[in-house]
Amino acid sequence: MRVLIVRLSSLGDVVHAAPVLADIHRAHPGARIDWVAEEAFVPLLRCFAGVEHVLPIALRRWRKAPGAARDEVAAFWRHLRGLRYDAVLDLQGLIKSALIARAAPLAPRGRRYGLANRTDGSAYEAPARWAYDEALHMPVRIHVVDRSRDLAARALGHRAEGPPVVPWQVPALDPQDAPWSDPRAVLLVHGSAKAQKLLPPGYWAELGRSLVQRGARVWLPWGTADERASAEAIAAQVGAGAAVLPRLPLDRLAAVMARCHGSIGLDTGLSHMSATLGRPTVQLFIEDKAWRAAAYWQPKTAVLQASEADLPTVAQTIQAWERVA
Repeated sequence: MRVLIVRLSSLGDVVHAAPVLADIHRAHPGARIDWVAEEAFVPLLRCFAGVEHVLPIALRRWRKAPGAARDEVAAFWRHLRGLRYDAVLDLQGLIKSALIARAAPLAPRGRRYGLANRTDGSAYEAPARWAYDEALHMPVRIHVVDRSRDLAARALGHRAEGPPVVPWQVPALDPQDAPWSDPRAVLLVHGSAKAQKLLPPGYWAELGRSLVQRGARVWLPWGTADERASAEAIAAQVGAGAAVLPRLPLDRLAAVMARCHGSIGLDTGLSHMSATLGRPTVQLFIEDKAWRAAAYWQPKTAVLQASEADLPTVAQTIQAWERVA
């Protein structure tokens, strides 16, 4: 059986879709699985056991400079059309992912599957359903991990049994990243693309100082220029014992995270990486989404559900950290 998974982004959603790999290989030994994802997530997917080919796509970059990207676009379609799939699983449910699923060639009796409806807290574009041979209805309120596992199980005829397993295959530590491999280090995942998720820099600085006083080191990752500036400001306020991480590709960052103590962070992809790597993790949910994106990774993960009107205190966060760490 050859299967194509289409889950283009984002970081947390790619991590939460990864248990599908373990489910398929357990139920269908010898299955060959390819995955289409945005180019930034290719290093991450190479950290998951069970992916044979990763097909990178760069829709945002290609749209900005279509002429310059012509050869890359042609290479992507050539690669995709050179394969034949027994099943194509669109785990995203957007028009762009559905069009890729529709374009993937099928083996004899092959079929394309995707979502027939929106589920709470998830993006969905209704026209996508017309790209599939079979659109599968999901419960409206369903955990994001369960949604992908259930879709794959119903499409391929198996049962998604037992707790989800992210099949991490963490690479060896790159020698130049050795200074960041510190069993005392706690990553403070302070950045988010959504402004409503952010906490004040003063919160992170006070939290960092509390951790350093307890003998920890504090690492601050970042992904954008604004996040880097915020990380540098927080590190300066914490003082000795805090440092800003370099911007690392996701495979190298996974190797660093797997060798650090753990993380405290917002509901973002890096926080979910930490939790699924089995590191002690405190996840801070400002939006009401803990029910659909957390819970499975306990007891090493603690979840603080807050709101913009009732933000977590540093004392509450430290108490949660001590409980899991």
